[in-house]
Amino acid sequence: MPVSEVIFVLVVLLGLAMLVTGLCRKLPIPFTVVLVVIGVLLADLAEHWPLLQPLQDFELRPEVMLFIFLPALIFESGFALDARQLTRDLPAVLILAIPAMLMSTFIVGLGVWLMLDTRLIVALVFGALISATDPVAVVALFKELGAPNRLNVLVEGESLLNDATAIVAFSILLAIAIEGSGIGPGDIDSVILEFLRVFIGGVLFGTLLGFAVCEILHRIRASLSVILTTSILTAYAAFVGGEHLLHVSGVMAVVAAAVALRLFGMSRIRQDATHSISETWEVIALSCNSLLFLMVGLSVHTDNLLQRLGPVAIVIALVLTARALSIYTLVPLTTRWFKLPRVTLGERHIMWWGGLKGGLAIAVVLSIPADLPERQFLFDLTIGVVLFTLLVSAPTIRPLMQRLGMNEFSRGEELELRTALITARHKLEANLERLQSSKLAPKIDEHRFLQDIEIAFGSTWYDEDTSSREDDEIVAMLRAHHVERSALKHLYETGYISQYVYLDMLNRLYATREQLRQAEEPIDSHRESRQQSFFQRMEKRLLRWMRERRWTSTLLARFQGMRVVQQVQRNLAHVLMCDAVILNLGEQSDLDDDARAHAIAIYKERRKHYRKNLKMARARFPVFYRHYLELLAKRSTIYSGWNHVKSEFEHGDLGAKGFVATQRMVDVKVERLRQSEPRMAREENSVADMIEDLELFSDLSDDDRAWLEKSATSITFLPGDTIMGAYQSGDTFYVLIVGDAEVWRTDALSYPHHVADLTDGDIIGESALLAELERGRHIRSATIKAVSACILLRISMRSMLRLLEKYPGIRDRMQQIHDDRGADQAPKITDD
Repeated sequence: MPVSEVIFVLVVLLGLAMLVTGLCRKLPIPFTVVLVVIGVLLADLAEHWPLLQPLQDFELRPEVMLFIFLPALIFESGFALDARQLTRDLPAVLILAIPAMLMSTFIVGLGVWLMLDTRLIVALVFGALISATDPVAVVALFKELGAPNRLNVLVEGESLLNDATAIVAFSILLAIAIEGSGIGPGDIDSVILEFLRVFIGGVLFGTLLGFAVCEILHRIRASLSVILTTSILTAYAAFVGGEHLLHVSGVMAVVAAAVALRLFGMSRIRQDATHSISETWEVIALSCNSLLFLMVGLSVHTDNLLQRLGPVAIVIALVLTARALSIYTLVPLTTRWFKLPRVTLGERHIMWWGGLKGGLAIAVVLSIPADLPERQFLFDLTIGVVLFTLLVSAPTIRPLMQRLGMNEFSRGEELELRTALITARHKLEANLERLQSSKLAPKIDEHRFLQDIEIAFGSTWYDEDTSSREDDEIVAMLRAHHVERSALKHLYETGYISQYVYLDMLNRLYATREQLRQAEEPIDSHRESRQQSFFQRMEKRLLRWMRERRWTSTLLARFQGMRVVQQVQRNLAHVLMCDAVILNLGEQSDLDDDARAHAIAIYKERRKHYRKNLKMARARFPVFYRHYLELLAKRSTIYSGWNHVKSEFEHGDLGAKGFVATQRMVDVKVERLRQSEPRMAREENSVADMIEDLELFSDLSDDDRAWLEKSATSITFLPGDTIMGAYQSGDTFYVLIVGDAEVWRTDALSYPHHVADLTDGDIIGESALLAELERGRHIRSATIKAVSACILLRISMRSMLRLLEKYPGIRDRMQQIHDDRGADQAPKITDD
């Protein structure tokens, strides 16, 4: 087919798909169903209308389906997924993606083999390709009906990893089917090993690629166009590199690269770029899905499908049975094993019935080479299952969700709607008053006008005089969280907080707001603030990995210095956010006085807590704190002015020359401030001064003192950080310069006991050091946790052993400290 005709057909099909998408907004069925029906009609018309003759000859080659459509669909799904929620439910998603998918493959494959008299390997190929789910229609309904975010992530996350796993299994089984060698019991172990190699290899390659791309884009300070282009290159580089260079799963590489780019890029790539990437990939995915579903309709041969109606019905029953077995057995077992929040029976119903088959299954079946004898048979079966899910399952998802009560409002959601409508009514009344006072509009019957507006909104106005105090407490907290989000965004835009801190705090605010929305009674919004966020959990894991490795001293010092800066930013942001909330709630006269006072008291208590944290930071790091606040003041002033300049330019009040000249000056100044920030974190404490003030090293010669200065590092630990853990291999020695820490030991029954306190000048890690000296092993005997911000001198075990051998006095002093602590710190079991 000539290239011109191919382009013509693609343009016509895409144009038709976009038209259908716009017209189908008010239809109760997904637009993908309409596309399939239109494709079938076009195929019939092409046989009788010469103008549509190119449609009969139009066919996308398997390589095009595999290398163009597949990476685009997979990358868009991976990047759009809520990566933070996915990490929480990862065990359940992985169980559904791997064991459940393999269970479905074998159930469907064996059923087709036994009932439809085909080769076993071909039946398994079909079982693998039909296990790929495509919940586009279900996810759209979730957003429309306000389904819980966790259910959305479970369905999307399962679909994403399930698709990747199914395609890996499909590729392996298809290669065996093409070779014609068949599969026997002795081949199962080799197939499983190959599956694991391809699957895990793809994950590792994609993850490394995603992280590398994020870091490169961050370091070159890439523009928006470069970031968008690089995201497209990343998707196809992951797929092609995995498939052809490393011979691992290209699909898993694309999934891992997308999730890594989303997760790691949130703090390394500009926030506006993240939204632009999402919008760009939504357009790409919409185009690919539209073409695929139109291709489904064009590929349907009604006569063939009717002749195979019996086999299609058998396959549909097998697919539904396999799906039910995995959802209703593995999901509750997984939540119980990994102690995850319960997935309700209604949510499992949706996961079962919503496991739709769509564009991905079509793309996979079209990628089968034409020389496979059973290709048309597999295609007809796939088309039959896809049509069933599109024409039966998809239209009935909405009634099922409504019957299960997923469209019903919780009390918190009702109050959220109520406060939004009250605010809207106040603004409408103010607007009506301005119109009447201007004398430009005729006099209006206000009561009748508001009734008309009420009909337009499709809801009744809530009477603000009939609410209870409990309702007003929830409303007050909802309004407070709205003010917090606005204040937080302003702090980010004016440079008070980094993008990393902004995203972390914003995620916590969204989580707390979700609690308020689902609340049936007033709750204390402080509960969420005491829980660790996803970012903080990752920081703790990274700290645990770095703290006992000798070669990570410099990296750990920078990492902890960065955390100190972020902690100051968080505390400062919380204080300013609380100020904004207290001021705003004081003006909310429509709320009950007691409810409003209760909310204000909560935020005053929070402000007091964060101000105390700032005072502690100022007392512990006076030089750094003063310099850093000066930097924040300069940066916020520059950013505020720059935001105003951008606004003037966007509204046409400033010319391009003035804008570009200002941008250059601002970029230079911001870069200077950015480069000066890391130096300030090292101003506070000099390693030389620390060693000079320590009595433990008073006997060192000048040469040894200079050598120790080069090998030692100053490390800061935040309150709550674990400095070292019991029963872990220790390779470092610490001296507590400033701060307070606690010593914890476990008894014979594994109960933890607080046995001692450490303060300025105390040493940490002497037990492991002496054990290394005497027995050649270094295992920690206790857990040390920072109570306040602590500054410590970190010395490697190798350096300390050299000093102990050369200076017996230091060893004797350390042995005495160890013996004294051993007598006082042994945990005792009491009767109570």
